[in-house]
Amino acid sequence: AHAGDAHHAHHVADAHHAHHVADAHHAHHAANAHHAANAHHAANAHHAANAHHAANAHHAANAHHAANAHHAANAHHAANAHHAADANHGFHFNLHDNNSHTLHHAKANACFDDSHHDDAHHDGAHHDDAHHDGAHHDDAHHDGAHHDGAHHDGAHHNATT
Repeated sequence: AHAGDAHHAHHVADAHHAHHVADAHHAHHAANAHHAANAHHAANAHHAANAHHAANAHHAANAHHAANAHHAANAHHAANAHHAADANHGFHFNLHDNNSHTLHHAKANACFDDSHHDDAHHDGAHHDDAHHDGAHHDDAHHDGAHHDGAHHDGAHHNATT
């Protein structure tokens, strides 16, 4: 549930928005799924290590949220997940999983550009505006997880695609 290689891996490594698995476009909780590693939320993705929020990424180690994923190491949000640690803005939060929208072991410091952005032109998680690559978008034309609008690639859509 926390591997790499996916487009929207939320909690895995190597993915753009991998939610919880490795190797998938938007692996939400399985390996090689929609939100797994190597996705948007996994390591080497948008928010993780080599991603947006993970180690070596926008807010994490090489990722957008996770290690090799959107929220994992090399991903979008953190090392090895959307709710993993080891990100550019070191913080361990479990959104939509354990602590709904709460920072778990958050190490918030200066330049905390990772979660819950309410403005525009920001790469990270939980954007409420438009034209942003990350997770939890509430507008349109966004690649990530938990979109509430239309025309979005990811998991947990509440609108039409």
